[in-house]
Amino acid sequence: MRRGQVTRIVESRWFSNAMFMVILVNAVILGWATYGGSVLPYLLVAERFIIGLFVVEMLLKLYAWRGSFWKDGWNWFDFAVVLVSLIPAAGPFAVLRILRVLRILRLITAVPQMRQIIGALFRAVPGMGTVIGLLLIVIYVSAILGQQLFGEAVPEFFGDLGTTLYTMFLLMTTENWPDVSDAVLEHHPQGWLFFVLYIVLTAFIMLNLVIGVIVTAMEQEFSKSRWEEDQQLELVQHNAVMTRLAELSAQVRHLEDRIATGSPHPDGSASTESVAAHGDHGVPSGSPGDGAGPEAETGERDASG
Repeated sequence: MRRGQVTRIVESRWFSNAMFMVILVNAVILGWATYGGSVLPYLLVAERFIIGLFVVEMLLKLYAWRGSFWKDGWNWFDFAVVLVSLIPAAGPFAVLRILRVLRILRLITAVPQMRQIIGALFRAVPGMGTVIGLLLIVIYVSAILGQQLFGEAVPEFFGDLGTTLYTMFLLMTTENWPDVSDAVLEHHPQGWLFFVLYIVLTAFIMLNLVIGVIVTAMEQEFSKSRWEEDQQLELVQHNAVMTRLAELSAQVRHLEDRIATGSPHPDGSASTESVAAHGDHGVPSGSPGDGAGPEAETGERDASG
């Protein structure tokens, strides 16, 4: 087949839908194989057949897109997943066969909406890094304070820095935090102030900041395509308006040139300067009497004689 035909097949909707169904079937087979039983050999045969389909898909895409195939990060991911699937079940790399479960993640590349969500998460990484760094500072400072305040009374939760950090993480998730607070309040009745401030600061403020950064990044990612379409439409409208303005400017200059030179208009009428120079009836101004020239007076004498 020619490259153009292969490209049309690879980029067609039916091909994408077919590969999507193959990925779903592969996910079912991987889950079914965990039960073992008498059907396991048949599942292994079906898995090899699906791996063959994935290899054919990669070869078709490489033949159709060639160098442009490597410009998309999702293609790199698909290629790596298929490459891991080809690792033999025996040998030094057999442990990597466990990574064959990553073939299920190809559902992300098959669904455009999922790709947008993952792209938004990557876009949110810089903002999340800042907020998470601030959250880690708060947790670390709180762990040191908690160890110094409650370490002797409640060593099972605040005995050392590692134990206290784990306790701070549990408090941040608000999971079974009353067990920690009750153990502390038995020895420090005013310890509730520490827990209230810490949970409000981490669970209700810091984590919401992380969620806000993610939501903002997702909104930008989903609005990116619409923004590009709006920019293209505005560019077309701008070019049309500028072209019309250029045509009108050329017409105005043409009219100004005709008026300046006194040439007749396209409809045959005389210009303003020409009419003003010849009077109301097109006769030169400055003639004697009622405007008749010397030829008219000679004609009158001949008629009377």
